[in-house]
Amino acid sequence: MLCRGNLTRVKIIEDYNITPIAHVKLLTGQEKKSCTNDRLKDKYYCFSYTHKKNKNISGTFVCGDHAAKHFLKLSNHEGIPLFNPLFSEGTNYVGGTNNTDEPRDKREWHPVAQELSNAINLLIICWNVGDNLNGALRRVKEKIEANPENEPYVSNIKSINTVIGGKKKNRKLSDIVGKLRKNYPTLREYNFDLINSILDEHSIPSNFI
Repeated sequence: MLCRGNLTRVKIIEDYNITPIAHVKLLTGQEKKSCTNDRLKDKYYCFSYTHKKNKNISGTFVCGDHAAKHFLKLSNHEGIPLFNPLFSEGTNYVGGTNNTDEPRDKREWHPVAQELSNAINLLIICWNVGDNLNGALRRVKEKIEANPENEPYVSNIKSINTVIGGKKKNRKLSDIVGKLRKNYPTLREYNFDLINSILDEHSIPSNFI
C-alpha cells in the first residue's frame, strides 16, 4: 500500500479501517521500506488494514514517524509506545522506562498479554517483518493491542507457540533471540514464565523456553 502525501492518507482512512499493531526499533543493519517509498533505518510503525466494503482485502504496511503520526491523528488513536529491546538506548517496552521523546505506555496490561506482546515484538524484530505481518502474528497482535488488559485466550498462546516452533523445525524463541544477541549483546532479557506455565497446564511443549 502506497501512502505518500496527506491526501493519499486521507483517502486510505476513508476506504480502510487501519489499526497500529506494532511500533518497533530497527536494529543496526536492518532497513524497511515505508509505504511512502522512503527507507527507514531507525524505527517504524506497523499498521493493519481492512477494506471497509470488502473484508477480504486486508494486510499490513509500515511507515515512519511522519506518516504514522498523520494516520494516528486521522484515526483518532493515541498510538503505541516504541518497543526497543536494547539496553543501550531509550525504550518504551511495556513495564519499562524511557529516555526518549516517545510517550510512556500508560495502559493497564495483563501480565500474560505483556509476555505475549513482547514475544511477538521480538519475532518481528528477529525476523525483520512488519510489512508482511500476517497469519497468527498479525491476528493475535491485533487482539492484544485492542485489549491489553485482558488475559489472552489459550488458543492465541498456542497459535504463537506453533509459529515459533515452525513446521517440524522445533525452533525455540530463546534460540531465535540468542542468535540475535550474538550481534546485539545489549539485548534485554525477557522471561515467559506465565506463558510456559499455561502451556504446561495444557500439556503443550513450550517453544518459548
